[in-house]
Amino acid sequence: MNEEPPRRGRPRSPERRRAVLDAAAELALGSGNLPTVDAIATRAGVSRTTLYKWWPSAAAVLLEGLLDRFHASIEFDDDLPVRTALEAQLDTLVHLLRDTPAGRLLRQLMAASITDAATATALLDQWLEPRRHAAVHHVERGIASGELRAGTDAALVVDALFAPAYHRLVWGHAPLDDDLAARVCALVWPAIAT
Repeated sequence: MNEEPPRRGRPRSPERRRAVLDAAAELALGSGNLPTVDAIATRAGVSRTTLYKWWPSAAAVLLEGLLDRFHASIEFDDDLPVRTALEAQLDTLVHLLRDTPAGRLLRQLMAASITDAATATALLDQWLEPRRHAAVHHVERGIASGELRAGTDAALVVDALFAPAYHRLVWGHAPLDDDLAARVCALVWPAIAT
């Protein structure tokens, strides 16, 4: 993740930050559409200037708000077997993309990221990388314990596990089925398990 550059002016108030993140998430999840900076600022009771001082774009605010709102969807206990933790993370993502407005919002953000570098950066930093980091952790845990083959490319395994969910979200060619996580893990696991 990129380190946030130091900002001039008053430091962020934790209460205002919370109000902004809640406003962004509530507006987006309530409507299924990307909120504007003006709408977020109005809902949070802060100025546009404050938002732009703290975040580079509306997408960055929204994605930080969504990460905060759905953070539990990427945290699985190290006491779980590696395959169980990875399958649970993927299953939670499938349900999040299919059963909440987050899926529609991510499609809109992905489309916007094609022409807007700030949105692309926010998507990577606030959505994809935290999820990848959590999944890579479990793959590396499996390598260290001997459950997975030494030399396994953890990042590539994570790509192979999670790509089908995003592929189906973007193209809509096949459903995000209840058993998608189990089927993907069953396909990938024999290639990496000892």
